[in-house]
Amino acid sequence: MPQPKRVVLFAETDAEIPEGSLPLMLEPLHGRSALARCAEALLQNGAEQILVVAGPRFAPSIRACFPAEANVTVSEQSEALSALIDTDEPVFVLPRAALPMPSVGAGFAYAASGRDLQDAWRVKLTNAVQGAELIGGWLPIFNRDTLAEYEALLSTTER
Repeated sequence: MPQPKRVVLFAETDAEIPEGSLPLMLEPLHGRSALARCAEALLQNGAEQILVVAGPRFAPSIRACFPAEANVTVSEQSEALSALIDTDEPVFVLPRAALPMPSVGAGFAYAASGRDLQDAWRVKLTNAVQGAELIGGWLPIFNRDTLAEYEALLSTTER
């Protein structure tokens, strides 16, 4: 499945990020943040409408990772998520910070129709999304140790 045109990317909540720290997606990673790399990959693959689910504390920094003309919303409000997934079209979901890596197989990123996402997230209150299809090309970022591993990986692949 090609990447859908609608994308939702979940960041850590502001409360999960200690004072003086950055969200994992904004941490430097071989000269650029994971989110800047992610934004570039999403837009190159046809993303037209992107929602980054994140709080207001880092919203300006998150938005700055995308070109000014990109249709990007940064919000933790349920209304923004509801508006994005109010569709029968497929929606691409990155459930956590991620690093695009085309050679990686399917793992944690997925796509499902907006209606299936609504049903799972709003009605059934679950992450078990009926009809979801795993999408390859993304490495999840779990913590700062993962970032260090990816930094080493990028230093060997980006020369």
